[in-house]
Amino acid sequence: MPNLTVRNIPKDVYAVLRQDAKRHRRSLNAEILAMLADKAAMARRRASAVKAMREIDKLREEIAREHPSQPDSVELIREDRDSR
Repeated sequence: MPNLTVRNIPKDVYAVLRQDAKRHRRSLNAEILAMLADKAAMARRRASAVKAMREIDKLREEIAREHPSQPDSVELIREDRDSR
């Protein structure tokens, strides 16, 4: 397993890390590993969400090409509200 060395950590940052480790009943090393794992998981979820949004955009474009005469739903809602 790879190792990582971090130098010149500001004292206030180190103190917060120690407090978090104590609060979670972990060693400082375990706390930092948990934080890194959480950050990596967030990055994977973000990448997955971006990919999903791109796929949705492609589908929207495809639908718009296949059905170009579909009315704008905003306009339909406004017309319905105005007719009441």
